[in-house]
Amino acid sequence: MSIVIVLMMISIAISAYARGRREGTWSWPLFAKTVLALWVLGAVVGLFGVWVGRQMGPDHALLATVLIVMAIAAGVVFLTIWVQRKSRHGKP
Repeated sequence: MSIVIVLMMISIAISAYARGRREGTWSWPLFAKTVLALWVLGAVVGLFGVWVGRQMGPDHALLATVLIVMAIAAGVVFLTIWVQRKSRHGKP
């Protein structure tokens, strides 16, 4: 089953790349910055999750999980807004 998911992700990535090239919005530097930002987001949320989990203990696992998911969502929203501003939409 996991191989199917990996193949689907590759297919979606190729499709997004082709669409970006066709529209003229693809940028390798922006792609690299986005991947780096995702790695940083993962590291920060991971450290935050470990810290929150240790502070709250097993009695508050649901609350810790909700806080971690909220941190991920906030990071993704921030990254999405940043990429939208940096992309070359509307340029010839």
